[in-house]
Amino acid sequence: MKIEIDFNDSEKSGIKKAFLFDVAKKTLMHQDFGYLKNKNISLSFATVPEGEIAKMNAIYRKKKTATDVLSFCEYKNQTEIQEAVDKNMYLGEIIVCYNYIVKHSKMKKENIKQELAEIVSHGVLHLLGLKHSQKMFAIQKNIANQIIK
Repeated sequence: MKIEIDFNDSEKSGIKKAFLFDVAKKTLMHQDFGYLKNKNISLSFATVPEGEIAKMNAIYRKKKTATDVLSFCEYKNQTEIQEAVDKNMYLGEIIVCYNYIVKHSKMKKENIKQELAEIVSHGVLHLLGLKHSQKMFAIQKNIANQIIK
């Protein structure tokens, strides 16, 4: 699998592209996604301020609050991804609000890097068609644990 990541860090968050790549790669290479092994995968990441993500959350999810991550998928579901014949696949874009993540990590007294890894993996899992479930949360936790060791 070849992976390409585009990263627009307009917020100057300090998040490293290599970190995003590592989380995305580990998530995409999870055993449940073996159907991606011969694909060229690309995805985009962007950071935005809380006000911007709150506006996006209101528009796309009808929730009038800021959030940590939003995912904009190119495919309707996991089956559509599995059945895609094109070797080159753009999965979509993940929008991250780093300041929101930092603020909430500190409030919960959790490691910011661990939380960021979980959230980035969470976004990638949504691009792969997964919905919130115990399985999804277990995968993202496992990926974050691999990153933070």
